[in-house]
Amino acid sequence: MNRLFATVLLGLAIFTSDGLCQKGPAKYFGEPILTDSASTLFIPTRYNEEFLSSNKIAFWGGYYANIVAYNFQTDTYRKIFDKDTFIEAVRNSNSYSYGTRTADVLKNLTKRWIFLLVKLKDTNNSGRIDEKDPSILFAVSTDGQTLKQLTDQTENVISFENFEKQGFLLIKIQRDTNNDKSFKTEDKELYFKKINLIDLAFGKAIEIE
Repeated sequence: MNRLFATVLLGLAIFTSDGLCQKGPAKYFGEPILTDSASTLFIPTRYNEEFLSSNKIAFWGGYYANIVAYNFQTDTYRKIFDKDTFIEAVRNSNSYSYGTRTADVLKNLTKRWIFLLVKLKDTNNSGRIDEKDPSILFAVSTDGQTLKQLTDQTENVISFENFEKQGFLLIKIQRDTNNDKSFKTEDKELYFKKINLIDLAFGKAIEIE
């Protein structure tokens, strides 16, 4: 299995460094993430420093360009997004038991889905992707075969918390109160919504009245 995995990574590296560089910025691989213990690794691709230091994006290191879903049972892989974009890096949080850390928990990952915050475009026409452009919530199945967009660019998903034992994700959303397609600190209208982890259905908005 180690030899097989090394061969696939070599093939992916050639694909990333040669094939994609002809159409855009050079990229490199991040650390693989086990999303389905029976079949699947997610292998993120990252932009290089030269691209990040340009005016095309206002972030450093905290965003993926894309994610490759590698099925180690069938020895096949596919990109999650058709086109490279800006995906907030998968987050880990520490789990504690009686004051002692017991394990690292992947906050994005549930039994069926992994949740991603993605910046798709420069909505405020500032000339680059930055913190004022909306983060859109996507859910991708742990095998990488199904991708669903859950929110759109009219609202900014600030964060989410995973309550898997209770069966839901709780997301915090920022409204663009003046409709200028730019999400700034002045846009103080925030609310929460839950998402059912089985069918991805939304609950009612939780707001301060």
